[in-house]
Amino acid sequence: MSAIVWKDDLELGLPQIDEQHRRIIGRYNELAAAYRRRETDAELAHRLGVMLDYTAAHFTAEEALMAELGYVGLAEHREEHQDLLQRVRRFQAVLAEGRQTITLPVLQYLQHWLLGHIRGADVDFGKAARRIAAEALVAQPS
Repeated sequence: MSAIVWKDDLELGLPQIDEQHRRIIGRYNELAAAYRRRETDAELAHRLGVMLDYTAAHFTAEEALMAELGYVGLAEHREEHQDLLQRVRRFQAVLAEGRQTITLPVLQYLQHWLLGHIRGADVDFGKAARRIAAEALVAQPS
C-alpha cells in the first residue's frame, strides 16, 4: 500500500482545514507504513484508533466552520462523516474481538474514502467558503 502524497488538488484554500487534512493523511501514511512493516495487529489497531480520533476531531471542527458560514451542504457532509466514523468504529470492534486484522482492502478503502472525500465534498465546501467570504466582504459598507 503506497503512501498518500499531498498534491495541489487536495488544497481547499482554508489553512486550518488544509493543515488538518495533512495531519489525517500523515496518520494514514503511518498506518500504511506500519502495515508494510508487518507490525502486530495490536499496533495497527492502535494506529487506526489514533487516526480515527484525530479524524473525528477534524470532522467536528470542519462542521462547526460550515455551520458558522451557513453552508447549505452541511447536513449531507455531516452524513458522509458519520458514515465513515460508524464503519471504522464497527471495524474496530471486530478487531478488538480478534475476528479480523487490518488488511490491504481496509487500507485501500480508507485511502479511497479520504482522497475521494477531500477532492469531492471538501473541495466543494472550500469553493463555497471562499465565495461566502468574498460576498461578505463586498456586502460590508465602506
